Amino acid sequence: MKTGPGLAGIMAGLFENIEIRVPERRFQNWADFTTNAPEYSIGLEVMDDTPGHQGHYAHFDHHCGVIREVTMSAAMQVYIAVRQGRIMERWLRHKQPIPVYVWNADQDVCLSAFVLEYHYMLERVEGTPLLRWIVQYNNKIDVCGGLYPVRLDELVKNHFTWVFEPYMEQRSRGKEQGDAELVTKTIRAVCDRLLALIEGRAGTSPITARPDILYRSGHDFVIAAEKGDPHSRLVLAAEGHRNLISVICQRPSGRFTYSVIRGSPYDEDTFPVIELINAFQAAEDRQDVKIWGGSNLAAGSDSELGSSLHWTQLRDIAERVVSAAAAR
Repeated sequence: MKTGPGLAGIMAGLFENIEIRVPERRFQNWADFTTNAPEYSIGLEVMDDTPGHQGHYAHFDHHCGVIREVTMSAAMQVYIAVRQGRIMERWLRHKQPIPVYVWNADQDVCLSAFVLEYHYMLERVEGTPLLRWIVQYNNKIDVCGGLYPVRLDELVKNHFTWVFEPYMEQRSRGKEQGDAELVTKTIRAVCDRLLALIEGRAGTSPITARPDILYRSGHDFVIAAEKGDPHSRLVLAAEGHRNLISVICQRPSGRFTYSVIRGSPYDEDTFPVIELINAFQAAEDRQDVKIWGGSNLAAGSDSELGSSLHWTQLRDIAERVVSAAAAR
């Protein structure tokens, strides 16, 4: 009998070809996933292990065990799996709907879910040019952890910001136990906007993000408060910032959600992300829990538990780590 992480919620009726499932905890590894999810299951950034597929299980991710700059975003991986690999066409013969496990509803996950649900749009020879454009644009932004230099007016004009506007609510709240309904409805809302985009009914949403720069380091990184707006990183990138410690939100518990992003893979000797998160982890109040993790370019604190450290503590630790790196 499968016990697994348990499901905080399964929302039925919102999709036809997929069934969104939000587990109560992330899957620890492939063994956990394949043991506790049914055959023909797909995970979207819900497992702390490398992406890929094993038998009739697939996990699309670009955070754990990867080189970020050479790993496609989850949505681009799904796009290739559907258009070239025809994963949905094959698996739907055996199981319908396909269980799709998610942890949150960020842009990459929402876009991935759309591609899986509306797979038939991609399986045609002509594909869907507007969908291809937004997948490609998302890929560039997401691989760089959102810190990618783009023309902000172009994102607005091409409806990118409008499409993902429903994600803003969950982003500002952080990950919470029992938020399966919010996560699923957010994915559905973004899917509806993607349909509107493809059908020529899309609106526009201006970028109004005004991140607060809390600290500027002489070692070429900043600490900034996003104030719940994921577009803050695009604003910071447009202003020329490349290395970032981002304060995403403070949780009701008083703990914090952070991201650590290096805009260039060639700045590793000056802004070593892995060394930084290891040092942050060592300073946490809970050493029995892995609070910090991620890849070589983008990492962060656990989205549910959060970090006990105030940003000023991160500042002091980061300065020590980065100063040591610069001296090598």
